[in-house]
Amino acid sequence: MRRILINEDIIKLAEEYAEHLFENRTKNFKTPCESLIQLSEDLKKNKQLSYERYVNKIILFFPHILTLKYDEFIAYSNKHFSNLTKDELLAKVPGCKGKSFYEAVVNAMRYNEVQKTEIRPYMKRMGLNTCVYCNASYAVATDDRKATFQVDHWLPKSEYPFLCISFFNLYPACMHCNQIKSDSRTYKFCLYTEEPNELDPFKFSIDDKGIIKYLLSNDFELLKVNLKSDTLTKEAEEHFNFFHLGGLYSQFSDEIEEIVWKAKIYNESYRNQLLAAYNKNFPFNIHAFKRFYLGFYPDAKDVHKRPLTLLKQSIAKEMGLE
Repeated sequence: MRRILINEDIIKLAEEYAEHLFENRTKNFKTPCESLIQLSEDLKKNKQLSYERYVNKIILFFPHILTLKYDEFIAYSNKHFSNLTKDELLAKVPGCKGKSFYEAVVNAMRYNEVQKTEIRPYMKRMGLNTCVYCNASYAVATDDRKATFQVDHWLPKSEYPFLCISFFNLYPACMHCNQIKSDSRTYKFCLYTEEPNELDPFKFSIDDKGIIKYLLSNDFELLKVNLKSDTLTKEAEEHFNFFHLGGLYSQFSDEIEEIVWKAKIYNESYRNQLLAAYNKNFPFNIHAFKRFYLGFYPDAKDVHKRPLTLLKQSIAKEMGLE
């Protein structure tokens, strides 16, 4: 729900990902290129020349594909991978071992292994732990009793299989949002931008009437929020409705209640007393101290580190709790 600014550090991270992909593989593990070569040979044996051509282009451009930026995806696809239609990508053809062609490509590019082990360290270094669509859950699911990092594709792998492990096409997502945003459709929200003023497209806003009713009744269920935007009013409403955030965030009214409590109690005088008392035992900087008394990360850049951070930051700011 907050974007990542593409700067030199992020570009270097993408290049590092591409350079070190599967460098710690086991002896019998086939790399994506090795698997793609095998798939190309199988397609050639079965005289599937247009499909073979598609795979050979992935092999040819493989290092570059891994680091393609989001704004290059469509032009690159039109230039190099337009020889197959959507129906042809979905078709089961000889040489793909019973899979559709796009599934065979995704399998050959080792997407499952990328999701489980390869992309996670880089996402973590960018502070991406939560779902980028809802910020309500960690982007983690369990698989064979192990926690597995979950990712979604900005452009679906069924239509753009060559991008299935591209760094800038992989978004952390929870199971809730991943299911809603199915593989067969795209959504407008883009995680990356090169414009600093586009980093924070959304914020949550608390209903004023709900606060008054809550203060009169102490019923936290009356505290309701909506997703807002200073510039993207329509997009905020679409995002809120598309990912069913109204129903989802109605479950977190008690979290909002705690922000209301803190706004009433933690005035400037009390905060200064706390800082003076705890500085004796803990070497707080102001950022760490805010995190301590607020109970969440206070900086916008840390929104994706922990669930509900955007909600808490937005409501705290709206209520004057800084």
